[in-house]
Amino acid sequence: MRRLRKTNKTTIWLVPLLALMFCAPLLAEHGFSPFTAVYKVSRNDSEIGVRTHSLTRKNDLYLFQATMHATGFASIVKSGEISETSQWQLNQNHVIPLSYEYRDSDNEQRHAQLEFNWDKNSVTNNVGNKPWKMTIPNGTQDKFSYMLELMQDFQHGKRTVEYKIADGGRLKTYQFTALNNEVITTPLGKFNTVKLQRTRAGKKNRVTYLWLLPEKNYLPIKIERHKGGNVFTMEISELTL
Repeated sequence: MRRLRKTNKTTIWLVPLLALMFCAPLLAEHGFSPFTAVYKVSRNDSEIGVRTHSLTRKNDLYLFQATMHATGFASIVKSGEISETSQWQLNQNHVIPLSYEYRDSDNEQRHAQLEFNWDKNSVTNNVGNKPWKMTIPNGTQDKFSYMLELMQDFQHGKRTVEYKIADGGRLKTYQFTALNNEVITTPLGKFNTVKLQRTRAGKKNRVTYLWLLPEKNYLPIKIERHKGGNVFTMEISELTL
C-alpha cells in the first residue's frame, strides 16, 4: 500500500507523478483493486467536513464504504458520523448492487437499507423499519454504487451515460455528460482531468460537476454541487492504493 498525501512545497509536485508511475491501477484486469480516497468537504469555500471512500474485496464480493464527519464550526452542529455502504459484484464489466445501507449516528430515523433481488428485478426498501418493494429495471444502481459504474463506463470509452438510481423508495435518473478536459489543482498537485456535468431529471435548479482522473481509471478527484445558491465541494486530499 502506498499513501499519497500533501507533505511540503518541495515534494507536493513529486507526489502525483510518483503515484502515476508506481501505484497499482484502481481497475485490475479482472475487477477493481482496493483503494481509499479522502476528500475535504466545503460549503462556499468554508471547510465543513472530511469524507472517506474505501473499496475492499473478498472473493467476488466488493464493499464500497463512505464515512463523513464534520470539522471546524460545523462539528458543533453535527457531532456524529454519516456512513454509506454498498455491497456489489462485478458481472461482465458492470457493477451489480446487492445491498446498500445509510446510517446517521445523530438520527436513527434516517437509517435506510436496500436489498436487491435480481432474480425478480426488485429492491426492498427499509426505512424506519417499514420495508416495501418496488420493481426496478436491469442496470439500476444504488445512490453510491453508481460512482463505480461511472468509472467503468468511462474506462470503456463512454462519454455520455444515464443511470437509474434506487433512492428514497423511487427511481431517480442521473445523466452524465463529458464537457471537456481541464487541468485542476488539488492538495495532491495538478492533474489533467475530464470534467463532467450531472443533471437529474426534474431538478433543473441543481447541477453537479465531477472531475475524473483518467490515469486512475476515472476516479473522481473533485465533485462540485450547486444547490439553492450554495456550492458544496469534495476535493481529494489523500489517496491510498
